[in-house]
Amino acid sequence: MRVKIFAAAMAVALWGMGSASAQQQPPIVIGVSTGQTGAVAVAAEWELWGVNLAVEEINAAGGLLGRKVEILVMDNKCNPSEAVNVANKLVEAKVVAIEGAHCSSAHLASMKIIADAKIPMITGIASNPQITELAGPGRNEYSFRISPSDSAMMEALGTYLGEKKVFKNVAIIGEDTDFGRGGADAFKKVAEKAGVTIVSTDFHPQNTPDFTSILTRIQQRRPDAIATFQVGGDSINFLRQAMQLGVRIPYTGRIELGGRNQPIIEAGGMEKSISAWTYNATIDAPSNKAFVEKIKAKHNSEPYLQTWGGYDAIRVIAQAIKDANSTEGAKIKDAIRNMKFTNVMGKVVTFDDHNSAGRFVVLQTVVNKKVGVADIVEVK
Repeated sequence: MRVKIFAAAMAVALWGMGSASAQQQPPIVIGVSTGQTGAVAVAAEWELWGVNLAVEEINAAGGLLGRKVEILVMDNKCNPSEAVNVANKLVEAKVVAIEGAHCSSAHLASMKIIADAKIPMITGIASNPQITELAGPGRNEYSFRISPSDSAMMEALGTYLGEKKVFKNVAIIGEDTDFGRGGADAFKKVAEKAGVTIVSTDFHPQNTPDFTSILTRIQQRRPDAIATFQVGGDSINFLRQAMQLGVRIPYTGRIELGGRNQPIIEAGGMEKSISAWTYNATIDAPSNKAFVEKIKAKHNSEPYLQTWGGYDAIRVIAQAIKDANSTEGAKIKDAIRNMKFTNVMGKVVTFDDHNSAGRFVVLQTVVNKKVGVADIVEVK
């Protein structure tokens, strides 16, 4: 009898040692490169809402490969030079993958470094078409994107504008960055097919304090809409100054409908606007509803596109680590390439030959001072 008791005790002790050993294993560290200061500081905070929620859920479910998941967040200031420094630091820190780099210019600047280091980097935010062109087998195999490019979003928007015939003349304004110029160029390409005439194009440096002269010129040209390609404070300042000057022209392009612009919408400043977007909190899918409720409970706010981008990017990385049963960069990369992933909007996506899973564009509108989803368009 004593022998059996002793054997059972030893088994429990050994199991406990094994369990403790698993708990003592070093965490799996995922890097995050984002603009915590600078033009996109607030949007980066929204991104981290999603990143942190995903990590919390993964760890609550037991972690990955029996190990806890941690994130290492570094500030790239939405600046290419800083993004290079951050990418090198994350490589030195031996992160297994990177969520980032938020801004298109920062992501493009980081791509060679992560490819040389064989560390996958995935974004759900950066939208410049060059990221698509440069990624995939035979190109940069370690850069991935889960959101559509500006080209894809503008194709969807152009088709909608062509079918609905809502705008005949459009003025373009964009920040002088890869995002601003890439978005404007993509819009110009689809405008002609949609029967839309571009009456003017203006670019401005980031953190421009005064848009009066640009707004005055635009008003004089009397366009049916203004297509904007701006982020963060510049977009907010432009819209606020437009309100102060009495500009009541609908917006299109990549304008944010809702979020921090909600007061302008409620004041009637964005009526009949139409925007190409990657996510909307009102999408009727069980997974999205649960996601929205969790973010609201934690942050007293609905999730934004950046929140979704951070959340699903981390979930892709986690699924790849599970599928590969490894934290080796090359194996994670292959697992991402081969996976079927169900995003938070309930859409099943795969990665194409340009390492993109950005299949769906959300077209948003403002009607009677309320934001709604006009359509969710699947793109090639």
